[in-house]
Amino acid sequence: MAHCIVVASEGEAALVGGLAVGGSDAPWSHCLPQDAPAGLAASAQPCVVIAVGAAGSAALRAAADDGSVCGVVLWDTPLDGGDLELLGEWPEMAVLGVAHASDRHSLRSVADAFLKSAHPDSDLVVAGVGDPAIDDAATARVRSWIASRSNVSASAEEVTFAGADGWELHGTRWLPQRDGPVPGVVLLHTGRSDRAAYSRLQRLLAEAGLAVLNLDWRGRGESINQGSYFDLAPETRDLAWQDALAALDHLAGLEAVDETRLATVGTVHGAEYAVRAACRDRRVVAVVLLTGYRPQDQSEATHLTGGAVDTLYITCTGHGITTKAMRELHSAAPPGRSQYLEYPGSALGYQLFELDHDLEPRVVGWLAEVLDR
Repeated sequence: MAHCIVVASEGEAALVGGLAVGGSDAPWSHCLPQDAPAGLAASAQPCVVIAVGAAGSAALRAAADDGSVCGVVLWDTPLDGGDLELLGEWPEMAVLGVAHASDRHSLRSVADAFLKSAHPDSDLVVAGVGDPAIDDAATARVRSWIASRSNVSASAEEVTFAGADGWELHGTRWLPQRDGPVPGVVLLHTGRSDRAAYSRLQRLLAEAGLAVLNLDWRGRGESINQGSYFDLAPETRDLAWQDALAALDHLAGLEAVDETRLATVGTVHGAEYAVRAACRDRRVVAVVLLTGYRPQDQSEATHLTGGAVDTLYITCTGHGITTKAMRELHSAAPPGRSQYLEYPGSALGYQLFELDHDLEPRVVGWLAEVLDR
């Protein structure tokens, strides 16, 4: 169930107070516009953001940066051209515009937002009285829309489980609402980041029907019970592929997950761990490598090119020898067992998500297709 977060000034928050009364069992909270990023980050659940009045721009941009938001309500919200451009580049986000007919400025703004959104569930509610909050029909439609966003969202939960060598591993687990077992995906960040880098990707994967475990591997994020990553001995850091194996075991042990259809996604060092785990766990049938990967030895290259896994290689021209290695691996794979994307420049991994807003949906679509074989 989604967490409803009202982003508004103190005076404007009361305008939507009636929505929470008898509307659903979903938790509700309020934050000021300047606190929206922290308010979203503090929620462990998918969120519906309800932006009221002048808070619209701040709420919208905080939602775009967070990745856990599954719906945005724009309530009497004036938006500028940059806000509308953002919505046009955000096809997976459902938007509900709410205004009253007599407020032409707000009505035009939320109508433009609705028209700009490409999501099929986006909608527009026009109240027939001066205050939409006292229009029972309008309020009922808004409540129903919020409930529908909660229903399509997967459940997210913070999990902790044991890794090798005494590591206590932390992650975010997403499970879609499906009748039978679904494929599972483990996400592995770089050595200079943590699971927050995949905040949008994890939600998109779950909404596409895939179970996800977004892992903080040893020494990063919250998985620091034995020290910080760069303070560890190199041989200890190099064993982080064992954390990926533990994450795969965690997913595979769930009744909701089909253990014969697992995948790993990794960036730079995370890409190395993604491959090393796949080589050791034959339940892994797909791997996504987001820049920075070269085989450690011939056994890794053979595993990637021998038809045991489907592989999506994503790299950049500026990475030189590493890009050459990834290109050669793709060329050596059997037809149909790998895909190769090469971008200009030297961006690393999920930096590409900022440069190409369609890349994460493309990764999701590729994984959904190959895991459905």
